[in-house]
Amino acid sequence: MGYTAIVLVGGVGSRLRPLTLTRPKPLIPLAGKPLVDRIIEWLRKHGYTRFVLPAKYLGHMIEDYYQGVKDVIVKITDSKDTADAVRLVSDILGDEDNVLISMGDVVCNADFNAFMKYHLEHDGIASIALKEVDNPLHYGVVIIDEKGRIKHFVEKPASIELYVISLAFSRVSSRFSSNLVNTGFYIISRDVLKIIKEYPSLMDWGKHVFPYLIEQGYNVYGWIMSPYTYWEDLGRPENYVKVVYDVLEGKVDGYYPLGKMIRKGIYIGENAVIEGKIIPPVYIGPDSFIDEKSVVGPYVSIEKGSEVRNSRLSYSILWEHVVVHNSEVMESIIMNNAIINSGCKVLSSIIGSNVNVPSNTMIYGKTIEPVLQV
Repeated sequence: MGYTAIVLVGGVGSRLRPLTLTRPKPLIPLAGKPLVDRIIEWLRKHGYTRFVLPAKYLGHMIEDYYQGVKDVIVKITDSKDTADAVRLVSDILGDEDNVLISMGDVVCNADFNAFMKYHLEHDGIASIALKEVDNPLHYGVVIIDEKGRIKHFVEKPASIELYVISLAFSRVSSRFSSNLVNTGFYIISRDVLKIIKEYPSLMDWGKHVFPYLIEQGYNVYGWIMSPYTYWEDLGRPENYVKVVYDVLEGKVDGYYPLGKMIRKGIYIGENAVIEGKIIPPVYIGPDSFIDEKSVVGPYVSIEKGSEVRNSRLSYSILWEHVVVHNSEVMESIIMNNAIINSGCKVLSSIIGSNVNVPSNTMIYGKTIEPVLQV
């Protein structure tokens, strides 16, 4: 029997706007598949056989996407935060022990078999997957002792001063510290589920639950990922672009563009028609069309059903059903159903869903929000 994972998919994704104005962050495309599908696919390879997704913001879209998928349970909740979301789906878990909690906006190819083995061997109430980074100030900072027990937990320090104070405070009882950060992956015992049910004020894992467990003397352990593990939080558009480029380039082991690799760095989806010049790395989704006068690449990801005619695309991401005619697009994100008409130049910009860019328009360093469909 396999393990269960709860993938937290309820966040609004405000830092990622406008990409999340028309779809929830877990459904943004990542070279042919939604982000959350990538997460679930990786966990399936590590023995996870059931996935519970507490959804909220645009949750019906996630529910529709997984309609009929037997190992994925989507439950729309009115959760207030990350731990509250788990509390609200705990009835699905029953008396299950050692459940993985995963953030729904992180690309990571960690060895989750090794994480579970570590958790079971140490027999703590919970384990947190950690990673060493150069600058920990943007993340939850964790201090562990020589046995791997977490002694101090500071969720996203507001300043370098607070970080230094937390380190100094922790050295009293800790013999080992480093630039270790919380990666957003946890394994919790059934006792943790009982505690968060008993204390509903514990709303957030990093801000409330783990500090509470540590203060109360429970053994919470930190498992340190391999330094070669890929881990990136898709918090902002620039993070999203970086991850897409890394996937195209093959830097994320286990995360590959959908479709057939026709030559190194070029992935083509089913029924895509490619007549123009392709400069890798490039992904072109199913049912897309690139005419003979177009040049696409390098670092371009085009989702399904898009059309590019007599155009030059580089360092850009096109979502589903985008049309680009006789134009140049560089270093930009073009969201689904947008149309770039003839004679346009789009550079370092984000063009929202359903936007129709008039002919001969120059767009540089701008964000054009989606046109919402009624």
